[in-house]
Amino acid sequence: MFKQLVNECVIDLHIRPDGPVLIKSGIATVSGPDMAFVTVLRNGDWEVYLPGSSLKGVLRSHAERIARTFTPEAACDPFAKKDDPEPSCSACFDKRKDEGENGLDTPTAYRDSCLICQLFGSTWMAGRLATTDAYAVGEPSQPQRRDGVGIDRFTGGTAYGAKFELEVITEGTFATTLHLRNFELWQLALVGFLLQDLKDGLIRIGMGKSRGLGKARGEVKDVRLDFLGPKAPQIDDGHLPLRGVGSLFDEAEAYGITTPDEISVPFEGELTSNGVRTTAIFPLDSFPWAQIAERWVNRVQGYSMPEAMRRYRGGGRR
Repeated sequence: MFKQLVNECVIDLHIRPDGPVLIKSGIATVSGPDMAFVTVLRNGDWEVYLPGSSLKGVLRSHAERIARTFTPEAACDPFAKKDDPEPSCSACFDKRKDEGENGLDTPTAYRDSCLICQLFGSTWMAGRLATTDAYAVGEPSQPQRRDGVGIDRFTGGTAYGAKFELEVITEGTFATTLHLRNFELWQLALVGFLLQDLKDGLIRIGMGKSRGLGKARGEVKDVRLDFLGPKAPQIDDGHLPLRGVGSLFDEAEAYGITTPDEISVPFEGELTSNGVRTTAIFPLDSFPWAQIAERWVNRVQGYSMPEAMRRYRGGGRR
């Protein structure tokens, strides 16, 4: 599954600040603001941008909240260690390896991981979803400087020496691309939920969220579906058979993937093919997210942690 490509979804996304946003640079400065916005050298000049790693992080965090709302065990804590009561999927695999378990291959790692690790990855396997850096569309945004102060807990006034300065952006458009490779339909549906929440301004990015920073909105520009190989779908009476990896990959059952994995969706465009790759493009908001949403709901509600992982959680091996 990870050594061949059978399907891919490419989503072009624009993100706009809906208030002050700060993604802090990790480089210390001798002078200037205490919290500087992250910048990159591009087109011969330094400009602010939204790192793909930061965007993927906030998407994963929000996906974890959605999953736990349905089924708490559907999303592990990716930072939990082996000695914690509820270790992460990676930590559980480390324990299994330490105890000499054989057969911890890629199919096992995927099959036994929680739903969020299956989509976003872990230290034991690559994720299905990748996010590119988001660069400014048109003229790059110029950061603004703002003052912050600490509050004295006794007087309620400004605490002495607790003043700090930060950089934020409040306008501009940033373009990024999401790549979802070898996806199951429930994974595509979950990405749809994330995009809708981003469109509604429910996902904050960067730091200072509790201070009112980070509000942003997303807009999908287009969705491109690519299918590779002889099992690529064809249009039938104005509908496209949307096929997940379970209907395209011969070894799907070894990974615990549901087979078949297919749904028919309306499609008014035309398929293009170069003999190897068959492509369907859905412009703007024309992709039928609502029709595939049930795939995620059914998957997460029916999720049960594999027994091989459950015995390492809840205070250690039972």
